[in-house]
Amino acid sequence: MCHRLLNAHLGRIKEDDRDHYGKKRLDMAGSLLGMLFRNLFRRYIKEAGRYLKAQADKGDNLNITKAFKKDIITDGLKYALATGNWGTNAAGEVSKTGVSQVLNRLTFASTLSHLRRLNTPLQKSGKLTKPRQLHNTHWGMVCPAETPEGQA
Repeated sequence: MCHRLLNAHLGRIKEDDRDHYGKKRLDMAGSLLGMLFRNLFRRYIKEAGRYLKAQADKGDNLNITKAFKKDIITDGLKYALATGNWGTNAAGEVSKTGVSQVLNRLTFASTLSHLRRLNTPLQKSGKLTKPRQLHNTHWGMVCPAETPEGQA
């Protein structure tokens, strides 16, 4: 980052615009679902290993069908898609909220507005105005009526 700053200051490269749409990082559906499945699969394997270790420590016969609970991944995916709470961290807290929502189909304009919303990781108390403003490259991609703070 310092190297790019110095090169821009010396005129070796042109200054770039951090608000350009091409520079935005977007979490797409495939990567979000992949991350969620990976976390659920880890939990699935961990719980199976915990059960098998407990059975082996007791000296009981190992029952493989009881060790692998088939509903862990299914229920986790259903819960995430229904509530929008996407994944948990090590402390058990929800890592992302509002990821999935019910599509608003009242009018065509409201549907387009809902499909073109972006969540920006800005705090409402922050004083930065530039990331909240529309950029020329957002035309047709981002809804101009929706702000990161919603209706407020």
